[in-house]
Amino acid sequence: MPTATPPAPGSLVSLDARQMRLAIGGTAAPLEQTEPWEAFERSQGRQLFGRYAYTVDGKYVAVIALYRYSVSRWFFLWAKHGPVWLGEQTPAREAELRRLLVAEVRRRDRRIVFIRMHARFQASDTLPLMGSITYDRTYVIDLRPGTPEQIRAAMPKDGRRGVRRAERVAREAGCTIAEETGLGREEFDAVYQVLVATAKRDGFRPHPARVYWDMLTSLGPEHARLFVLRRDGVPHCWDLVTVSGKHAAAYYGASSDASRGFRGAEALDWAVACALAEEGLWGLDLMGAESTRVPELYSVGRYKRRFARHPTEVDGAWDVAVRPLQYRALVQARRARHAVRARLGR
Repeated sequence: MPTATPPAPGSLVSLDARQMRLAIGGTAAPLEQTEPWEAFERSQGRQLFGRYAYTVDGKYVAVIALYRYSVSRWFFLWAKHGPVWLGEQTPAREAELRRLLVAEVRRRDRRIVFIRMHARFQASDTLPLMGSITYDRTYVIDLRPGTPEQIRAAMPKDGRRGVRRAERVAREAGCTIAEETGLGREEFDAVYQVLVATAKRDGFRPHPARVYWDMLTSLGPEHARLFVLRRDGVPHCWDLVTVSGKHAAAYYGASSDASRGFRGAEALDWAVACALAEEGLWGLDLMGAESTRVPELYSVGRYKRRFARHPTEVDGAWDVAVRPLQYRALVQARRARHAVRARLGR
């Protein structure tokens, strides 16, 4: 009886920005894995570690861009929403790519403790994220129908009712919605205060204003846009939207407590979707919903599911240990700090 031929081993090839751009070609790629994202990472003091192609039989199967990060004086690499798969994505190929990357990182920089990257298939070397959460389901508003009426028709029944009501209530409250991508820094600082209020209400810590401003200015209006809902000139809701090719993502958003009375967030999200559809974009990713892996996103997922009939499965992020002993020590140290803070009530 003939034996099955084992799959051909893959290899890792270093790429420059142009080579990676050509490799991706017309494949839909998240902005974080494209060349423009490097400018934003650089604005935050984070350098590119490298761009790589995973090849099998000389053909590009996946590409990935990794950036240098640090936590508690430990160093790691982060490939946000990477790798980008150009060929068939299988458990074996995912595992081989991770093995090749770990070997490459060990060869180049002994200080790197782990790699954070995305994978569809869980394996023994994919570890839950340390100190962060991910998502493996999201909701994407389908913009391809083109007109508000057709986009709304593709939404669930409660979503159709919701956006109609939000549009009406916000209009009757005297709200205006406009793109404000080119606003000045002082104007942006006023808009940022809405996020401060959001964070206080929802119990999270926002980045400093500079991070969001740097995203807008370093990515530029082609890739980062700001939409704001105002009432009597006062900002109450905003969406920072990123764009890559025909696809957009609601990367950050904020809403005041008062905006709940006139359904500001829903009115804004709907207006943004309609504006992007008119420009010919194909989808607006609302970026994250609950799953069995991430029940923490249940509440926000309930809101987002109004905009699409079905969730979209995406590859969640995982930590991949490069230095296993050091990684375990880092996890234990973080757990100990959290335990101390819990006892002190902080």
